[in-house]
Amino acid sequence: MSQQPVYICEEDVKRLLKWEEVYEAVKVALLSAASNESFSQPARSFTVASPQSGLLLSMPCYLGDYQLSVLSGEKSYRTLACKLVTAFSLNPTRDPPVPKILGNIFLFHPDTGALEAILEATDITAWRTACASLVATQCLYFDTRLRHQDVILSIVGCGVQGRIHSIGMCTTFPFTEIRLWNRTESRATQLAHELTELAEQFKNPSIKITVHSCLESCLDGGDVIVIATSSPRAIIERKHLKDDVHINAIGAGEVHHAEIHQNVYDAAKVYVDHWEGAKTELKDLKAEIVGLVGDVLSQKKPTPRRGITIFQSLGMALEDATAAQLIFEKYKMTHG
Repeated sequence: MSQQPVYICEEDVKRLLKWEEVYEAVKVALLSAASNESFSQPARSFTVASPQSGLLLSMPCYLGDYQLSVLSGEKSYRTLACKLVTAFSLNPTRDPPVPKILGNIFLFHPDTGALEAILEATDITAWRTACASLVATQCLYFDTRLRHQDVILSIVGCGVQGRIHSIGMCTTFPFTEIRLWNRTESRATQLAHELTELAEQFKNPSIKITVHSCLESCLDGGDVIVIATSSPRAIIERKHLKDDVHINAIGAGEVHHAEIHQNVYDAAKVYVDHWEGAKTELKDLKAEIVGLVGDVLSQKKPTPRRGITIFQSLGMALEDATAAQLIFEKYKMTHG
């Protein structure tokens, strides 16, 4: 009789997530997308599931022969996975309300195809997205361009991704100030309170946390910017930015690149996480994509030393797969 798959609920996922470990797992995924021949990752598919704005997204992948040093030294892993995500816009209006976006990651045995585990994916998705930005920020900004002591982080949009990026960025890098802006200012204020309570865990516990009612003041002098809004129009323009700045564009709206004005793209070097997604989801972007973040990590592409860089984050199944494999292995360690 076949063994029943393990089900790892969101509560257990939360308990097992650690920034440095997810950072490593996502870095492996980004490197593999650029340099590992033993992977398969088609572009995600979109299935209309309801006349009421319902979607089913399917994100399958396979990655062979990689290591996660935070687990068990030299052991190699192979991961066959698929993340399934549903997005139903009317869910928050239901009684009782249901989250708009729901997701699960399925892990299969790489030799037999048997289902081994199902992981609730809300937190994994948030953390792996933030960690992709962390890796990009490290290799596109901090590795070569830190020339002054004060480093300012600007967060544009304080929703789910703005929040988790704020925590991840401050946990990983020694920012001296984090500036928060949200269309509804109360949300930025709420996040500021949360960050204040977490500050002892940050790389710089004395970080200055400020809320800005004006977007321009939030961006003025910012060194690293995270933009994570659902804005259908450009809200960041070239005049808002320094000459030397890194932007993580999370693209929470229907169009990944809607938040940033064309005059910024005209002056910037753009990097992505994987080519298959870029070919389909960035086909209307009027900007040259210099390469993958993994190309910079593996030194296939030179590290930018000045100017405006943009990490156009698409999210990819490989990131979900390595992060889920990490959580699955840790779960097995704690549950026999």
